[in-house]
Amino acid sequence: MNTNNLQENPIKLLLKIFVTLIACLAIGFLLHGCASKPIENTHTIERIIEHKTDSVKTTQVNAAILDSLVIKIAKVKTAKPECDSITQATLEQVLKQLNSYKKSGSNEAKIYYDDLLKQVVVLLKQAETKSENTASKKIAKDIAKEKEIVKIPVKYIPWWAKILAFLGGITVVYLSYRIARI
Repeated sequence: MNTNNLQENPIKLLLKIFVTLIACLAIGFLLHGCASKPIENTHTIERIIEHKTDSVKTTQVNAAILDSLVIKIAKVKTAKPECDSITQATLEQVLKQLNSYKKSGSNEAKIYYDDLLKQVVVLLKQAETKSENTASKKIAKDIAKEKEIVKIPVKYIPWWAKILAFLGGITVVYLSYRIARI
């Protein structure tokens, strides 16, 4: 190498050093983006609360009832025939007072004395009834799950970065060769 060449073109030398530094910085910036990232920890808690109710319902339906009872009242006969008419009149007077009627919703009950037919009549009307029975089985679960997810990034260098790094490396070698030749 000539010391004469170095002293004659200091600007050329400065320009070569400047281009070499810029090339090295460019390669550094390109490869810095491909550096592995630190490990990220993610901690998630999943809570499952489950309530199940299983039930069986049975319904029993009873049909409506319409019923009547007729009691025939015979003439009163006692040991003394003279008392028969007085006893018969008293009995009929008491039976005429027998008159009852009850109603609740679709249900009815009636008791009365029919004077013409000489009988006690009982009428009963009962509506349809339902009886329901429900058996249930309840299950309650409370499950807490914890998951810890650790993300480990994979080092990935895109193809364009590899090509630029290769070109940068060739450029640095070439510039070093040229500088060393001066």
